[in-house]
Amino acid sequence: MGFSDFIFNLDNLLWATPLIALTFGLAVVYCIAIKFGNITKAKLQWKLLTKGEGSETGLSAFQTFSTVAAYRVAIGNVGGVMVAIMYGGPGAIFWMIITALVTSAIAYAENSLGQIYKVKMDGQYRGGPYFYMEKGLPKGLGKIMAVIFALFCTIGVPFLVTGPSANNIAQAFELSLGVPKWIVGAVIAVLLFLVISGGVRRIADFSTIIVPFMTIGYLIITIVVLVTHASNIPNALGQIFGSAFNTHAVFGGAMGGAFSYGVKRAVNSSGSGFGETPPAAAAAETEHPATQGLVNAFSVYIDVAVCACSGIMAVVSGCFNVLAQDGATWIYTSADPVVQGLQESQTANVIWVQQAANSAIPKVGGIFIAIAITLFAYSTCIAYYYEGESGLAYLMRNASHKTRMIIIWGIRIVMPIFFFIWTLVTAGTAWAISEVMFALMAWFNLISLIFLLPNVKKVYDDYMNQLKAGVEKPYFDPDKVGVKNVDIWKEINAERIKAGK
Repeated sequence: MGFSDFIFNLDNLLWATPLIALTFGLAVVYCIAIKFGNITKAKLQWKLLTKGEGSETGLSAFQTFSTVAAYRVAIGNVGGVMVAIMYGGPGAIFWMIITALVTSAIAYAENSLGQIYKVKMDGQYRGGPYFYMEKGLPKGLGKIMAVIFALFCTIGVPFLVTGPSANNIAQAFELSLGVPKWIVGAVIAVLLFLVISGGVRRIADFSTIIVPFMTIGYLIITIVVLVTHASNIPNALGQIFGSAFNTHAVFGGAMGGAFSYGVKRAVNSSGSGFGETPPAAAAAETEHPATQGLVNAFSVYIDVAVCACSGIMAVVSGCFNVLAQDGATWIYTSADPVVQGLQESQTANVIWVQQAANSAIPKVGGIFIAIAITLFAYSTCIAYYYEGESGLAYLMRNASHKTRMIIIWGIRIVMPIFFFIWTLVTAGTAWAISEVMFALMAWFNLISLIFLLPNVKKVYDDYMNQLKAGVEKPYFDPDKVGVKNVDIWKEINAERIKAGK
């Protein structure tokens, strides 16, 4: 058995039913624990997102939201959605949307925990799953899980999970403009270094500009595709809902695949449960952990909107293929001759969405998607770097500041080199390696979230109770709430705690 076969088998093993059930089940439990505030508090989330200022120590709510959104809106929102449709049918789109709504509760939990257990290091706030594992889980177990998870973040995220992003950027430009992959890889690698070399503040500043721009642009091209294929919309909706509930004549029997791939893609795309976003959430300046949890839960909706756009463009234009459960028989074949050619390798990637855009705006549409993919993947890789830096900061927390910064600069230099290499690797292998790493992170993080459920609920209830009592800006007093090992909050809110208001 070759390396590729081993990776694919490991990917299928880690992403089997138990992980899907754990993710979806725990998300439902958290929805109940926080009274579905992740869904019903949209007005409050928007208010928190647009208010709040940063400081020398922490970032503003919008800066961290944009950085977290940069994690979420990635190549998986395009190529990953096509994979879900290929194996689960158009119904996977429906289950992706439902899963995103439910798993936003997990996004709330892990991002509020990132705030609860954050520390001050190198003149800024740092946090992440490794901190809440060490401080919030039973002694011994928490420390072991924290170190392993930090290693995943430090080694796996900046160097291994960037594969699909690099590969799909190169592929998109090679298809649209005929630019060799190695040239694309070299240019993007240099641009990547220019941003990550500036640390979290440059990353946040970049994200606040690029995230709104790329999201709105993608929505516009989707509207154009829908308008030019308006007559196909009823049939497309029939395919999506029929496949989701096992009633469509062509896709009958695919409901199980639609659900499992819809859940898998939604989780993989948004990263809810992976523990990716808490480091960025922890960097925010706030007086209560729940605020950033609510803000960053809102970013899941941005992610699923982009996923839905990709899926709808493909289905309404007919630019997609679907495999039967035997993995060899096509139960649906695209009318697009370019997309038909993909059957030979039984693969799914960004070309489907590019062809969908081309069907509305010949040639230009595909180029626009290539640019969008570049922005999605580029911004995500920048966020991946910060996750690696945060994991390293945890592992090196007892070292001197100088030593820690030397090693951090090592990541800043090596990561773009790995990005360049990934542009030349087979797409399927890149996806599988990325998914293996994310699955490992998900298992560790979700297990810790089971233990930490009581603390998440305490903090959420405290925040909501203060709002109900008329407190305009709720503050966090860990002693009052009953959360231990979070003394930094006694320093942050010292004056208000002393005054009792």
